[in-house]
Amino acid sequence: MAGDAGPALADPLQLSEVEIVPSGPLHGVCRAPASKSVTNRLLLAAALAEGTSHLAGILRSDDTAVMMAALRSLGAAVRESDGSVEIVGTDGRLRAPEGVITAGLSGTTLRWLAAAALLVNGPVVLDGDPPLRRRPIRPLLQALESLGARIETDNGRPPLRITSGGLPGGRISVDAGESSQFATSLLLVAPYAEADVVLDVRNLGAGGYVDLTLETMSRWGAEAGLSAEGFYVVRAGRHYQARDEVVEYDASAAGHLFALAMATGGSVTVPNADATRQPDAALTAVFAAMGGQAVRHGAGGVTVSRGGPMDGIDLDISAMPDQVPALAALGALAGGVTRLRNAAVARGHETDRVAAVGRELRKLGAEVEEEGDDLVVHGGRSLTGAVLDTYDDHRMAMALASLGAVVPGVVIRHPGCVSKTYPGYWRDAAALGMRFRPA
Repeated sequence: MAGDAGPALADPLQLSEVEIVPSGPLHGVCRAPASKSVTNRLLLAAALAEGTSHLAGILRSDDTAVMMAALRSLGAAVRESDGSVEIVGTDGRLRAPEGVITAGLSGTTLRWLAAAALLVNGPVVLDGDPPLRRRPIRPLLQALESLGARIETDNGRPPLRITSGGLPGGRISVDAGESSQFATSLLLVAPYAEADVVLDVRNLGAGGYVDLTLETMSRWGAEAGLSAEGFYVVRAGRHYQARDEVVEYDASAAGHLFALAMATGGSVTVPNADATRQPDAALTAVFAAMGGQAVRHGAGGVTVSRGGPMDGIDLDISAMPDQVPALAALGALAGGVTRLRNAAVARGHETDRVAAVGRELRKLGAEVEEEGDDLVVHGGRSLTGAVLDTYDDHRMAMALASLGAVVPGVVIRHPGCVSKTYPGYWRDAAALGMRFRPA
């Protein structure tokens, strides 16, 4: 190892490996970044809207950068300045791009623009980095083909060449068992259909993200909701209208900050953790059930702390599958058994997170089992340092960092992958007292 431990030595975004050096309980106040999920929803709504919109406080990350570049390719004018973005919308008249639209590692960009391609008069080619090509998309493509789209694929995987004669509307069915993003993609473009859309969504696990989509659509002028029969109904012709918004905080990212308090027995306050429909905001209740304390401060701000023992938890994780790595890591530090039930969706994220987090925890000496799509972590074991892989998965990196803040000798490979959604993670962790050094 090189040099003394300290956050000022090097930027982990530029390192191939970083060693976390335990330094006791982490404490402090730290604003969470803007929400990736909300930013990309708003960017697409603004690009489809009539008029000029302004989005303040957007997340600047790899995922949002590829979304903005893609929307420019489709004819929206997207101008960035001083932490805000101005978007001149297309009123649903997207143009055919001149080249391939590259989504990088962004599932939201690839999936949502696959549906938006129905509004383009001409072919749209969508691709992404190799890990994105492996992520599930076939059920969405089947739904698009049922609407008349012609889709060429690499054996059901990107690159995708989508040619459509428009969005007719009517009854649409989609299986969202592998991702709620399939439902969101169809809903976001549905206001521009020729007839009302009645969307039948099957096997929806993380329904909170669809609720977030409906809330966004309604604010922007669409008429969308859930019928008494359980179908999502979107009125044709009720297009999005330009508006100005400030992007709310990212509850998923805040969860990683709170996890540092839980892991180390410290206290972290996120002052911009306002009320939200983001499903991962429910993490504060989970932390409380594990032995922490979660306190809301008036209209905004939450503090999570832990002063006593941490207990394992039995939790149906299907509503917030992004948190499988973070909660599994905490389970390895807790007493008793942590069982994360119904984690199937997490197998289709940037990596198979159920398998990956189990593999990395075992390197530290933890006992971890996969029982179908449940992940079972037996806490109370003595953990030792190891070199841990992130699989270029931002949430794996942040989850493993919480272990490194407690277990000596933890080295994390490719820590820069956090830039996908949280480029400032290492800076913020250092501000809370985390120490690290190049490995």
